[in-house]
Amino acid sequence: MKMQALLSAFWGVGLLLVLCGARMGSARHNWHAPQTLYAFGDSFVDNGNLRRSPELGETSRQWFFPYGVSNDQATTDEEKATGRFSDYLVQSDFIAKMMGLSLSPPPFESTYGQTCGPTGMNFAYSTTGVFRISFWINLREQVDNFKTMIKSRIISKNHVTHSVALLASSGNDYKQFRFIMNTWQVTDLAWNITTEIATNVERLQNLGVKKILVNNLHPLGCTPSFSRKDNYKACDEWANEATSKHNYFLEQKLGNKKGVLIVDMSSAFDHIIGHGNQDLAQGKQFKHIRKPCCESADHKGYCGQQDKNSNPLYSLCEDPRQYFFWDDAHPTHAGWEAVMAQLQNPIKEFLGVA
Repeated sequence: MKMQALLSAFWGVGLLLVLCGARMGSARHNWHAPQTLYAFGDSFVDNGNLRRSPELGETSRQWFFPYGVSNDQATTDEEKATGRFSDYLVQSDFIAKMMGLSLSPPPFESTYGQTCGPTGMNFAYSTTGVFRISFWINLREQVDNFKTMIKSRIISKNHVTHSVALLASSGNDYKQFRFIMNTWQVTDLAWNITTEIATNVERLQNLGVKKILVNNLHPLGCTPSFSRKDNYKACDEWANEATSKHNYFLEQKLGNKKGVLIVDMSSAFDHIIGHGNQDLAQGKQFKHIRKPCCESADHKGYCGQQDKNSNPLYSLCEDPRQYFFWDDAHPTHAGWEAVMAQLQNPIKEFLGVA
């Protein structure tokens, strides 16, 4: 009986070790996968750093109807609009979901940089550029805020070591100079912008970030703000030339850099909105590939704009899922889903997540 009990105990322990070994093996497979996200850039990833304002305006419209209209987690217009330039989620949210998080980590402005949870922080500001082109802080200043929080130990070095950084630039620097730049000036601008991006990637690595996702530039000339003049039927050649130069220089500077993945937004967008690609599978999902769901009445206006009597100065589609673009520059939630579905495999492989 004693021998039988010992054998039973032996086999029980053996089975436990096998099961634990299997679990530990699975854990080791993802041991170095980042658990924390830090986002930098502009409105492609910002989730509320432009503060809520009591008054509707061009830089506060993301807190008002119709922004967030597809947010099925809220009931009122005020709750639906969360400071994102979309009818619901943006790129940082989809990256966070790939990492096993529910949404993008909280915006920097929500705590004024005084606290930071284990999921990370979103440092991005809409309307800003790689360089200082608006009142809001640019890419370098966002990284400065990150550095300050590390030095003050608000962000732990352990979280930084097991984190991923996302750098998103949607081309605001090029839009700022679209009417005054010739080919040579665009080349110089693209070189300077990509140099600044590469410099800040190196700064993040020096601060301890091991894995960095860097967006290349989507075809700017095919976005509504550039294609509206041709009734959304053609893309702007100047803007797409700027895109090509930007992506060429970015690949030169970061394409072979260890710990960096260039997120190919250019191809993912082009498969949907580029040169008549509505015949491709990705384009067939959308009835409208360049015309936005929320369109301002005037080309100088903005989605959500109202006159002094609160009458809308924009038109709103019935079903955002039929539109790739939400407003003059940003994809709908469905648009982001279509883009990130194309990119999730290389991103997950790079991050080491299942």
